[in-house]
Amino acid sequence: MKEQPYKYMVRLPPAMRDQIRESARLYRRSMNSDIVARLQQTFSGLPDSSEIKDIEPPLHGQLEGLFRRDLNADEETLIRAYRRMSAKKQEALKNLLG
Repeated sequence: MKEQPYKYMVRLPPAMRDQIRESARLYRRSMNSDIVARLQQTFSGLPDSSEIKDIEPPLHGQLEGLFRRDLNADEETLIRAYRRMSAKKQEALKNLLG
């Protein structure tokens, strides 16, 4: 049985919609396929520190610091890396450690 895709409505600024439309045209795919491909690319690997700063919301670092005062820098790095992993990789890591 084929898995049904999840439908989710997103509000886009007009300029971003135009960018997605142009990208979809360039790669000869639908706008939906272009968005999915870009999201898959975004979540397929660990971003470097400059990319993380581009995508995290304002005050994210400060809020995370408040909740993780007892963690050292290495532990915080591991948590951030774990959160960026796919669910499959997270499960494999848990199995490896468990």
